[in-house]
Amino acid sequence: MKCPQCYQENFPGEDYCVNCGFALMDADLNKPKKGFGALILSDTVEKLAPPEPLIVKPDSTVKEAVELMIKHGHGSVLVVENEELIGIFTERDLLKRVVNVRLDVSVAKISEVMTGEPQSLSDSDSIAYALNRMAVHSIRHVPIMSNNKVSGFISVRGMLKYISEHTLERT
Repeated sequence: MKCPQCYQENFPGEDYCVNCGFALMDADLNKPKKGFGALILSDTVEKLAPPEPLIVKPDSTVKEAVELMIKHGHGSVLVVENEELIGIFTERDLLKRVVNVRLDVSVAKISEVMTGEPQSLSDSDSIAYALNRMAVHSIRHVPIMSNNKVSGFISVRGMLKYISEHTLERT
């Protein structure tokens, strides 16, 4: 993507120009005026009705986290300490960091296998921005922050539901 301020060529998905620091996510570059493209630029993450997050403490065991995920049918739990988001534990983390190395789930602490400092979004971010962040960072679960506190999460499943509701014709 070419920066509209300094004309530097940037990698697709960059939030800021690598040359001048211009905010590319807000650049008015051929924004669609109607249809689904316009909808995802105007609708915010709040429109996805992010569900309540599943929250565990850093000293919770992997077993406790997985049982919570199974009970609620979610693919992730957020790791919170003193009301601050410090990590996320996902199905992908379970496969790569637990199953792959044969950790004992009843002993291993979630803080040992979580993804620290996860990407997060605000409930006022556009759906287009959320989709971009998920694609650029190869993530499927994203915590939603409101007033510096975890307020929910979105997932690929929620995005697909939104897309299907707004693009597929009803018969």
